[in-house]
Amino acid sequence: MRFLLRRSDGESVSLTPVIIAVVLVLLAALGTWTVVSSKTGARSAGGERKPQKTYAALPLMTFTLGGSDARLVDIRVLLEIEPTADPNAAAPYVPRIADQMADRLRQIEPDQLNGAEGANLIKSAVASVVKREAQTVRVRDVLLERMVVR
Repeated sequence: MRFLLRRSDGESVSLTPVIIAVVLVLLAALGTWTVVSSKTGARSAGGERKPQKTYAALPLMTFTLGGSDARLVDIRVLLEIEPTADPNAAAPYVPRIADQMADRLRQIEPDQLNGAEGANLIKSAVASVVKREAQTVRVRDVLLERMVVR
């Protein structure tokens, strides 16, 4: 396809270089607009600070595992709670949480605590016990700070 323009004297002039130049200018303007808009979006997102995470630390707890041999597990847990909540909100519930965790862990064999599945098993047990025993504490996540099977 040829884009031609005829002058008044009858000579034909090609418009292809002009069309290519206009398309390149439009693409450059679109690219500039995209870069500028993404930088202002990043600046506004970076300007908004995410709320700090609040953790409630449970003390080091030692439990006896189930099974034929008497194996012990030491657990230290951090509970990620609502950012506006008191970090010591779980402290009054620690004896009840420890009692229920002892009951739960007596049902777990030491072999079940191998690998990532073992950590997930402990975390889910802690989450369910805390949810049941300390209903006023809203737990977002359970972090195992320490877990040693001896």
